Amino acid sequence: MPSSPPPSSAVLATTSATPISDDSSLTYRPSRPPSLNYSLAPRRRKFAIASFLILIFIEAGVIPLIVFYAIRWGAHLNNTKNLAIITSIVGTYSSYKLARRSWYLFISDHGHQRRPLGASRFGPDAFTIQIGLAMTGFFVPLVIGSSVNPASVHTVSMSLSCFMIAFCVPLLITSVWPHKLKMPFRVSSMPPWTGLPPAMYTLVEDIVAVDGGGCVEFRQAWRIRYEHSAIMRRIIRITSFYWGASGCICAAAFIAIAWTTPEDIGYGIGWGLPWLWAFTSLAFTVRWVKKELKREQEEWNTVGVHELFNLHIDQTLDEKAVAREVNDYNEAQDGV
Repeated sequence: MPSSPPPSSAVLATTSATPISDDSSLTYRPSRPPSLNYSLAPRRRKFAIASFLILIFIEAGVIPLIVFYAIRWGAHLNNTKNLAIITSIVGTYSSYKLARRSWYLFISDHGHQRRPLGASRFGPDAFTIQIGLAMTGFFVPLVIGSSVNPASVHTVSMSLSCFMIAFCVPLLITSVWPHKLKMPFRVSSMPPWTGLPPAMYTLVEDIVAVDGGGCVEFRQAWRIRYEHSAIMRRIIRITSFYWGASGCICAAAFIAIAWTTPEDIGYGIGWGLPWLWAFTSLAFTVRWVKKELKREQEEWNTVGVHELFNLHIDQTLDEKAVAREVNDYNEAQDGV
């Protein structure tokens, strides 16, 4: 798989932006799954992912735990001052990342290359909305718990668990009713009143296209792969259901434990166990997805694997041209 998408985004700046309806003309029968035109092989991408995971874990996992117990057992400050210090620290790195992402998506001169298919300049993608709701769920108990006098350790302990619930509910709902739920507004590349795929589809599309630099080429390649592969659709639905169901169940358990145990124990559970769930689930997901992708490759010509499913995504002439470039590249690769 190539390390960067071969089609050029320059076409976006040269052709008409008049919306046209999607069609199924860009179909083909390759002997292997269509390439996603994106790879994690470059060291800079692996380094970026590792750096993000480490820094976000330090910000919302290590620092809240170390600072809380150090001040509580070392400096012997009361809970109000202790939690006020923690609240002032948490959110700095994540806020920077969200601001940087918004710059890429809305303000940058090359933002049109990263936006969802058919979206306007200031139309947010699904990940922006989903992470915004999750961050609200995170900061509400954090701010309320640290603002009351005396501060409520139990309330602050709910912060990560509330984040999990707000982030995982869309994953769960859309996986239980895939392509059944419809929204009156655009959800990433999905037009209004179009059946929504499991939310993992839009998460992968938005994160790779915007944060990973895959741009519109990846959005098109991702759409083509999803539409043509029954196994890929199964992967997306199962991962959406797993993360959604396990996240909601574990978060509810963490909240219940945090409120029924002493403050010291409840705080450690509330800020520690969510990370254990996240990293364990991530390791399980990576291993299982690799296994399924190998099976997709081996069984591609089996009946029921290469099976077309139309997402009904409206595209501009610009995006249609990029889709043809991606399609031509896949056919060329299939002939190698």
